[in-house]
Amino acid sequence: MSDTISAFLRKYRATAVGNTPAQPNIPAAEDDAESDALQRTDRTVECGEADWAPQDVGMALPAPADTPQRFIDGSQTGQPVLCVRSRQGYPVALYLGEVGAVALRSEGRGFVREFAAVERVLSFVVDPFDWAEIESFARDLMNRPELRLRVLPANWPQDAHNPFDYEVLRNQARNRCVQEMESLERLAFAQDRSVTALVDGNIDRVATTPKAHEALIVGVVKTHSTNNLHSQGWQTLLQLEREQRTPVFRLTTGGTTSTTKISVATWFLKLAGTTRLAPNWGYVRVEIPWVQFTARGADRFRLVDELSRWLIQARCTTQSYGRMPVSLDPIVRAEDALKPLFTPPVVLVNRLYRTAGLFRGHES
Repeated sequence: MSDTISAFLRKYRATAVGNTPAQPNIPAAEDDAESDALQRTDRTVECGEADWAPQDVGMALPAPADTPQRFIDGSQTGQPVLCVRSRQGYPVALYLGEVGAVALRSEGRGFVREFAAVERVLSFVVDPFDWAEIESFARDLMNRPELRLRVLPANWPQDAHNPFDYEVLRNQARNRCVQEMESLERLAFAQDRSVTALVDGNIDRVATTPKAHEALIVGVVKTHSTNNLHSQGWQTLLQLEREQRTPVFRLTTGGTTSTTKISVATWFLKLAGTTRLAPNWGYVRVEIPWVQFTARGADRFRLVDELSRWLIQARCTTQSYGRMPVSLDPIVRAEDALKPLFTPPVVLVNRLYRTAGLFRGHES
């Protein structure tokens, strides 16, 4: 069998690396004008900005057609395992892992796994290397039965980033794995669009052009990385009691430099709250496509309350689950259905090391 894998790694002075904590690096400067163009917020959808206050969601549940029946979730595991040096001296991290996505459908009192896909991947920035070498390297990784690794070419970093910074190229490799996971999530979502679907995360992970007449899409965001609220909005958020929500606001992402554009009606919902939780913990941000929200006419805010009540009833109650206060039971079940399909990371790492023949006696 060809020794392409070992030859490539030896040529570029591969060294073993572990899953060390990410170190600080100098980020690219953000263009404020471009940032504004990529995200616009209208906080006057339900009331004026000065009138924001906690809203009770009521007890009514959504109609069967608006009740989530499919649940989409993705997962990616991985770590940098090798560092190779390009001819220019760049420390290129090789990120080994698996990506996957699953779709569960509610059936009676339980759930049925109707779609699942998992792939083993090796991600790294390939630009500094000869493409013919990359093709041979990738072909051998895929053809080795014990590996079946698909190479994911990661993007070269923006000019503002320093390619001699190991963390920069490491982040590019990991981000490429996340992109591939989202591709599998879109595939899982597309298998059936006849019923209301709930996505773990932003809607644009799976759909960028939703239609008003299509089955409803609901996104539940647990991690909040951008500031979409004004001062009164933040005060409202921190005042929320369990089973209350903020007013609805409109969030539009995309712009002149973006390939996609989606507008959503969104609100924050407090799922859990006790005296032992921090004031910024226990809430999620819910979103539905703006075109589907406005298509409901006078009933659109009633739909918001009904979906909120359903989400409250669907929240995870398993005390041992670390993110229980902001998690939904169907999504936790989706995670449980997907994880057994993954190979233990240490097994993949050792298989790659043995195949490379570079680090015998040092596998861990």
